Amino acid sequence: MQRTAYRPVYDAGSYLTLASEVARTGDYPSRRYRGSGAGGTRGPTAYFAPGFPYFLAGVDVLDGHSARRDGAIGPARFSQVALGTVTVALTGLVALEAFGPAVALVALALAAAYPVFVELSAVLVAENLMVALVLGALYAILRARRSGRPYAWIAGAGALTGLATLTHVNAAVIVLPLLFAALAVRRTFSAPLVLLAAWLVLLVPWTVRNESQLHRFVPITDEGGITLVGTYNPASAADRQVPYKWRIFFAIPGERRRLGNTGRLSEPGLGDRLQSQALDYIGAHPLAPVEVFFHNSLRLLELEGSFAWQASAAAQDLPRSTARVGVISFWVLCLLAIAGAFTPLARRAPWWLWVVPVLLWVSVALINAETPRFREPVDPFLILLAACGLVAAWRGGSQRLLRRAPVR
Repeated sequence: MQRTAYRPVYDAGSYLTLASEVARTGDYPSRRYRGSGAGGTRGPTAYFAPGFPYFLAGVDVLDGHSARRDGAIGPARFSQVALGTVTVALTGLVALEAFGPAVALVALALAAAYPVFVELSAVLVAENLMVALVLGALYAILRARRSGRPYAWIAGAGALTGLATLTHVNAAVIVLPLLFAALAVRRTFSAPLVLLAAWLVLLVPWTVRNESQLHRFVPITDEGGITLVGTYNPASAADRQVPYKWRIFFAIPGERRRLGNTGRLSEPGLGDRLQSQALDYIGAHPLAPVEVFFHNSLRLLELEGSFAWQASAAAQDLPRSTARVGVISFWVLCLLAIAGAFTPLARRAPWWLWVVPVLLWVSVALINAETPRFREPVDPFLILLAACGLVAAWRGGSQRLLRRAPVR
């Protein structure tokens, strides 16, 4: 990692800037001048969910570079390697609880060698932290099934889900399958209530902070308007190379002129305007979400053409050659996962486990599908299926060899 150049661009640069502020003051900037909020707005910001910037701030403080953003890049990248290691270990632990030791060992090896995880461990993306937290929540709820203190594990799963939601808001979708998982553990409504309470408790402090700073009820982030209009607009729909490719609102032709001087607006105010525009567009084009889901799913599968994955790699400062290896390895993983999906081993897992990646996929495909970062939370589940397929193939081959062996 030390031998590879890296320039934190776009979101990564914003994460480091926020982390530096948090390391110095304990909070996002609270200044109210023009341009202090997202999109050039005036006032405090809640655009980026706090989990990843606060994580980087902790790394920054521990390393002693809290006042120097450039000096924090190296330690921040090393922290991503640590997160990658945790993700590999948790993939193995989830496999152990859901499928047994044989699948766990294979899943551990696949996750450790998977090029996509390797390349993402060298860049600053919030999904690195989100994946570790989501897998931690899944392991906790699976572990609760055989624990003498299941409520502690259920509460832990809820707390980890809360931290994942504070890291990336779409992690909230896994709460629903985890509620069913908690109910299956104890078969009493107290179990899902414990999980739900633990999840909500983690969201309260940031919600209170947003209320005091923005004077609005903002549970996690106010990015909704900017995010939605970036996909649901005429220019993105007309993009021939990557249909419905997300773009920042001021890069949409005519958008800056329509909004005027955003420095007069608060961040929530800008978000409200842009969200109304996005919903108006969807109202005029009711099939747009279907088209967005289709094209973004192709992008998540790396089937929208080379321009799409190359543009995504550039947005994360990933070398093109590295990204190409990631694309090919993902296709190989998909083939193994498809084979694994038809094995009895895959059916051994509880049904709600497979609902999690489906919901994570939908939450991304309806908005933005920059790869590999936005697909990263789904990839561990493909590794689990691939491990099931490889173990089933090994066992099947071993049994055939034993049957053919001559009897002496």
